Amino acid sequence: MNTKRMVGIVAVAIAMLLAITSASPVMAQDVSAVVEKIDKDMAGLIEATEIIHKETDAIIGVEGMPDEVAAMAETTHLSTHSLEFIGVYMESSIEKLDTYKAEPEENREKMLFTVGKIEALRKLYQDTIDSSDFVTTMGLPVTGKSPYDLIHALIENQEVQASPEAISAAGDVHNAVHDLGDAAKSMKLNLEDLEDALTEAPAPAPKESGSEIAESVGNIDKNMVELKGAAETIHEETKVIISGVEGMPDEMKDTAKTVHLSSHALKHIEVYMDNYIGKLDTYKAEPEKNKAKMLVTAGKIDALLRVYKDITGASEFVTTMELPVTGKSPHDLVHLLMENPDVQASPEAISAAGDVHTASHDLGDAAQAMRLNLEELEDALAELGEPTTTTAAAPTPTSTPEAPGFGAAFAITGILAVAYMVFRKN
Repeated sequence: MNTKRMVGIVAVAIAMLLAITSASPVMAQDVSAVVEKIDKDMAGLIEATEIIHKETDAIIGVEGMPDEVAAMAETTHLSTHSLEFIGVYMESSIEKLDTYKAEPEENREKMLFTVGKIEALRKLYQDTIDSSDFVTTMGLPVTGKSPYDLIHALIENQEVQASPEAISAAGDVHNAVHDLGDAAKSMKLNLEDLEDALTEAPAPAPKESGSEIAESVGNIDKNMVELKGAAETIHEETKVIISGVEGMPDEMKDTAKTVHLSSHALKHIEVYMDNYIGKLDTYKAEPEKNKAKMLVTAGKIDALLRVYKDITGASEFVTTMELPVTGKSPHDLVHLLMENPDVQASPEAISAAGDVHTASHDLGDAAQAMRLNLEELEDALAELGEPTTTTAAAPTPTSTPEAPGFGAAFAITGILAVAYMVFRKN
């Protein structure tokens, strides 16, 4: 009988040991490892972009290179300017992940939101090279073909092949564009792994949470309509100043053209924003089930909104893309148009400039309202309740659980010692 009791106590001790071992947290290690991979992916993107930027500049500078070849190289070169512009936002968001990763449980919602930001920017980054939409929308020297295709056209061009300097540069660009694609795809997979590691089944939410979330999403829908309406007005009315008014000085035409081309960039980003907002509209019917997806999607919209707003509110985009007027934001250029005597002297021009001015402020108001509504949505989703302990599969490679700590071992040893004493006494 005593022997049976001894065996029972030992069995309990072993069960406790197994339970403690299996409960050893691995989430922090997994999350940290994936974030480090994302850091490396970003470094890979930056390095590849820098090579493309530098070597296309070399091709442009080769003497005797046909205009057609120079135009292809310049289009690819200017595309890297856009990549550098987007990269600033990506690095900022990745730095936040680096801060949050130390306490992933506490920062779960923030990390999911930030993952969304990075993924939206990553897609914009990759599409700038892989798709023809950006170069066509911005009216770069060669349109209708992606920079990726233009790079392959360069390396196959006879004039490029005949120049040792040009073919060497084209070869470096070719390798770099493939490295960029690999890094972008790797980052996408690592972001998916991170989302999986952070995603857990949420606890039941209060009934009123669903209505709050639906209201926030509805407001975001309205904000998007307002943004698009304002951008369309800016696009159309700057065209009037550029080509619809006779005798307008070149300086004012360049000013209007810079604002006009900036609206092209807005339209390019709107496609992505519309897509993500459409997903929010789908997810909002079941916010508890779709909590993680909604946080990630809200992050995507927020990242693009910031880029969208900064295109008109800051000078970096027009300067980076070398538009006709640099060093001033489109918002400031609109005010210069309004104050210019030549514009004021033309009823048609001042009317158009007034419409652009109003639309520019409407755009800023809509962007600010959307930002607040995204914050409200993030807060409402965070209040849905703490996640349960049911977790999704951890990212590959999965960290090996560590052996139980000193406290666990000490506890088990104590139990076994007591069991032995009981056995000896009996």
